[in-house]
Amino acid sequence: MNRKVKRFFRRLKPSYYILFVLVVGLGLFNVITAIHPKAQQERRERTIERLFDSWWEEKGAAQFIAVGLKADEKTRQEEFDQFRERYLKQNHTFIVEDRIAEMRKEFREWWEIGGGKEQYIQDHNIYPNEKIFQNEQRKWIKNYTDKHLRYSLAFVPKDGEYLRLATCWLLFPGVLAFLLFAIIGGFAFVQTCERWGTALTSGIFVLANVAGGYVVTLLTTTSFFDHFRENRLMGGSVAIAFLLGGTAFGRTKDSVPEKIRYLAIAGLVIDILVNAFIYSGIYGAVALASLMFFGLGTIGGMKIPNRTKSEQEKNEEAIEARLKQQSAKNSIAAKKAATREQFEEGFSEFRKGHLDAALQLLTRAMTALLQEAPPDKEALQSYAERMVSPDFYIDISSAQWLEWGGIAKIKNLHETALMFLEKGLLNERNATLARRALYNIGEIRILKNVNPEEGKARLNKVIELNDKDILAVQARRLLDRIK
Repeated sequence: MNRKVKRFFRRLKPSYYILFVLVVGLGLFNVITAIHPKAQQERRERTIERLFDSWWEEKGAAQFIAVGLKADEKTRQEEFDQFRERYLKQNHTFIVEDRIAEMRKEFREWWEIGGGKEQYIQDHNIYPNEKIFQNEQRKWIKNYTDKHLRYSLAFVPKDGEYLRLATCWLLFPGVLAFLLFAIIGGFAFVQTCERWGTALTSGIFVLANVAGGYVVTLLTTTSFFDHFRENRLMGGSVAIAFLLGGTAFGRTKDSVPEKIRYLAIAGLVIDILVNAFIYSGIYGAVALASLMFFGLGTIGGMKIPNRTKSEQEKNEEAIEARLKQQSAKNSIAAKKAATREQFEEGFSEFRKGHLDAALQLLTRAMTALLQEAPPDKEALQSYAERMVSPDFYIDISSAQWLEWGGIAKIKNLHETALMFLEKGLLNERNATLARRALYNIGEIRILKNVNPEEGKARLNKVIELNDKDILAVQARRLLDRIK
């Protein structure tokens, strides 16, 4: 077991380790950055409950009783709701999305009621319209979101901060997107590393992510995607699509197995459907960009030369090929030995009087022996003589004898074929099969010069039974040939 484990790890290439570390690291990073604010918020909720419980037990309930009011559960819940609302007003939520919603409301109130609009007029000498309001609000919110990694690392086309294209692929919009990256992206990365090398594949992945960001930006300037320009772009779908294209197509037609090609195309389709229908928004543009980059990847797959294999890899492949060849030889030898053991076991069962068991064993063994290539003439002759012997009275069907005889004839084992055909002919009641057996016996005896007179008699019998079919024509030709 330890040897197998060592062999498995020895076969792992550097690209596998890089991929494993990348997937695990990105998974932990996304989990922590996504869950941490929610965990903080849950701790705050528990703090609110603890503070309220302490106040209610020490002062709150007593105050209600002192003024003649009931301190029941309904009153307690109403007070808790008010206490929680006041606390949250003084302490903003840790969940970024919820805080953004609050900030939009706060900014609108400040703009309309708190003097924000007047301040803008005074500073810019322009009366602000709704578009200016949206821009100012967005700047204010961005100052807050840039303090959080899931926002500061993501790329937003409208912001035009293209340096973030180098980091936006570190984040994923959801669990499904990460799983697709780990499974489909991992598959494409390993396949392309095998052909292009780890360094080149990694460089292509990064460049495709950056270029994909520009394409998504271009798409969001169109009327169809324009309303998604403020959405965050995360994940590496575009780069994965390029690698999938390179995986599906190689420099020659046969350089990529069909199974790999179909898996790559299926992976692209799944990723596009997820982006288009599950995440939607800006990821509709990502889905379209992925399709484009898959096409570029196919060109890359057909044009990028395969990496040069190291001497160690060549030696390992040669050793593996020899081991497979040796294993195949050993497998054939083991199969031949098992067939002969089956014969001996069958004859042993016959001597014990277990005729049904002997019939099954010997039938399977003879069929297997006739299928060996090249045929073992001595073994076939020996086992055939034992089975056609008068002392061997197992009831093997005449059709089975004739089938074996036909196979032996095709393999040019004429002596064995004659034994089987003559044995089958003794009990064959089907006229068609009997005539075919007679013809085969006659043909072998005449062509192989094994008692040709007996062969002529067999062929004459074929003609006598029916002198008008193709078998009779062939029998006449053989007879004319030896005259």
